[in-house]
Amino acid sequence: MAIKHRRKSAKKLGHNDHSGLRRRGSGNRGGVGKAGHGKRMKQKKHSFIIDGKVDYGKHGFTSIHKKIESISIGMISEIAEKSASKKFEYDAKKKKVLGSGQAKKPIIIKNYSKITQKAKDKVIKAGGEVKE
Repeated sequence: MAIKHRRKSAKKLGHNDHSGLRRRGSGNRGGVGKAGHGKRMKQKKHSFIIDGKVDYGKHGFTSIHKKIESISIGMISEIAEKSASKKFEYDAKKKKVLGSGQAKKPIIIKNYSKITQKAKDKVIKAGGEVKE
């Protein structure tokens, strides 16, 4: 008695793994990567270049917590040492002033968003002021 053989693709119908059968090529999804950019009229994909920068869409998430830049008393003191004035006036520009380091010179700190108690004490001890 002769054995009837089924086609390979027919055997794989209904299975999760088709082992390379019945797969659609990249032409079905408009190419791979930037394929199709400017090949023919009125068939362009949307431009990735916005204001001269390559933009591949959004990634990640937007944090709800605003990050505040910080600067320490030690860093402000290093900047103050370079200036010739006796009382150095530092505009913190909405930064958080931290208390690490030493104030070697009288410093006037203004326009800050936050300042730690330790930083306030060090500035006042060195003969400086803290203004809002």
